[in-house]
Amino acid sequence: MAASVQRFIHSPCRYSAMYKNLSKNSRSNCIQSFTKLLFSASLLLSSYIYGQSFKDSAIVKQQEIRAAAIYYTSLKTQSGIYNGSEYVQYIHLLKEGHPYFDTTTFKQGHVLYNKVLYSDVPMLYDIIRDELIVQHFNKVFLVQMIKSKVDWFELYGHRFLHLGRDSTRNGNVKEGFYDVVYDGKIKLYIKRVKLIHESIPNMQVERRVYSKDRYFIYKDDVFHEVNSQSSVLKVLPGHSSELKQVVRSGKIKFRKKREQAINLMVQKYDALN
Repeated sequence: MAASVQRFIHSPCRYSAMYKNLSKNSRSNCIQSFTKLLFSASLLLSSYIYGQSFKDSAIVKQQEIRAAAIYYTSLKTQSGIYNGSEYVQYIHLLKEGHPYFDTTTFKQGHVLYNKVLYSDVPMLYDIIRDELIVQHFNKVFLVQMIKSKVDWFELYGHRFLHLGRDSTRNGNVKEGFYDVVYDGKIKLYIKRVKLIHESIPNMQVERRVYSKDRYFIYKDDVFHEVNSQSSVLKVLPGHSSELKQVVRSGKIKFRKKREQAINLMVQKYDALN
């Protein structure tokens, strides 16, 4: 569908006699004018759908997001996704480890940025600074996205939500991006954390990166931070034997595979309630 829409936008300009005689900037303005027209028409279509079926507001919202995404994608180099500051990598300063989620390689992902959904965007997640990084279209430099405008992003099959911005609702979690590990009646979030440890052997500073993730169970509208098996059982009462059994049956040692163990316990508790 996106490809056909793009053809619809560009064809009136490309195949007109006047278009061939326009300068590069004039051509760009011409294309943008048609794009804005399409964007407005898409919003009108959303309003019509709302009038026909006001009960299904999710359809209307999806239409608006899709229309906005088509509009910004068509702008390409002027896309709002490049609205941020330049990001300078510092991995060369580290003796061991790196600051990113999973690997140092850019991976295509999805992000809801400033209420617009962008797909197939080359991204890196800097865990140390808790910042989302995108590769500029010219591939010359990197852009650090404005954190307050990022609602969520998906990378390497993980979805990260921006939590903690509403102090009245999420006051017991620090603002940042949280990995949604389990999303059921109760939820399991992980705050991916990486820290830099400095040492000075042989009169030279050496910096090594180590991980120290934090685990949160969201239950009864409250974020409960857990770390040990006993703290999980305290948040999930009433099924102690069943929750311990699901960990034992998987031959999992809690301290060595904390994330996997907590995830199994949360899923088991959700299934029992």
